[in-house]
Amino acid sequence: MRTRFSFIPLILTLIAPLTASHAADTTRFIDEAAISHVLDEAAKEGFEGVVGISDQNGTFFMRAYGDAVKGATPYSEDTLIDIASITKQFTGAAILKLKERGKLKLDDRLDKYFNNLPDDKKAITLHQLLTHTAGMPDLIGRDEEPLSREAYLKRAFSTPLVHTPGTVHSYSNVGYSVLGAVIEIASGEPYETYLFENIWKPAGLFTTGYYRPDWRGYVAPQITEPVAGLLSQKQLLDELNGDNWHLMGNGGLLSTVSDMLKWHRALLGTKILSAESKKLLFAPHVSEGQEGFYYGYGWAVEPGYAGGPLIWHNGGSYFSRAEFWRFPESGFGIFIATHKRTVGPNVIADSLAHVLSGISPDPENN
Repeated sequence: MRTRFSFIPLILTLIAPLTASHAADTTRFIDEAAISHVLDEAAKEGFEGVVGISDQNGTFFMRAYGDAVKGATPYSEDTLIDIASITKQFTGAAILKLKERGKLKLDDRLDKYFNNLPDDKKAITLHQLLTHTAGMPDLIGRDEEPLSREAYLKRAFSTPLVHTPGTVHSYSNVGYSVLGAVIEIASGEPYETYLFENIWKPAGLFTTGYYRPDWRGYVAPQITEPVAGLLSQKQLLDELNGDNWHLMGNGGLLSTVSDMLKWHRALLGTKILSAESKKLLFAPHVSEGQEGFYYGYGWAVEPGYAGGPLIWHNGGSYFSRAEFWRFPESGFGIFIATHKRTVGPNVIADSLAHVLSGISPDPENN
């Protein structure tokens, strides 16, 4: 869901740019000094994190600020990021990949995949789950509670609906975990295995996942106030030891800014998903309840954004705040991550988007 944060001044350590290069034929169109100014101003307001910008040719701007682990490890392009609800776009892509291969249909009902469903859940379709119109609740427990797939689904299907299916857009993490189970049933593979073999590996994403990657040598940002004794998303996943169904398919994936920008570039072409599938992924299927704001399949959609049609999603958890903005027409993609709860990565993204498009920022986002 679209969320706005405000900047609150904090003390931070400014780290020099990691990279600031670009192909000669494109550099003249990009004001990297203006990009740096936006980020330096954000740093003065307390931003600590990592920012990357890419176009179809590759990542041309990467910068990190502050410490991922206070006083010990600075942010870098290899910092592990809990992308939280940005996870949903991978679930949407996996569903469409299964559709391409004839393994499922978007109008399939849940009673095709699950036995002994309550009557109110039987006719819910995959399309309704993808667009948050299934009427499923948002949450049915806390992320740090270990639950197997079977236990999670039992609780999800026994919990009353919050709306009649197909009538209201109501954001639901539960609905996307149910989709995660559908992916496993339709593919015959664990969620993470299917995503790696069919989405991440073909796109060159080797530092994205829950448990599959070898995370040794990677550092996840740590919060200063532990949640249930946990300092990082990596630590939470270790504690859950695979029983992470409060997160599966809806949130909690670990990734890096470099991997997320590779994903952006993969979505500019048709190597991973066909043109037809991408059209479905990014279509403004349902209104989010505010004029000009729509939801696709794991993506928020703003066709009338001032800098060009915007496809985006954010993610927030105990451990992270992230923004992922894509402009398919220009080819630009922006990924921003921070573990600070007092800064606004969406405000930074909006300012950067307007620098890239050469127009004045939207005052409503500042």
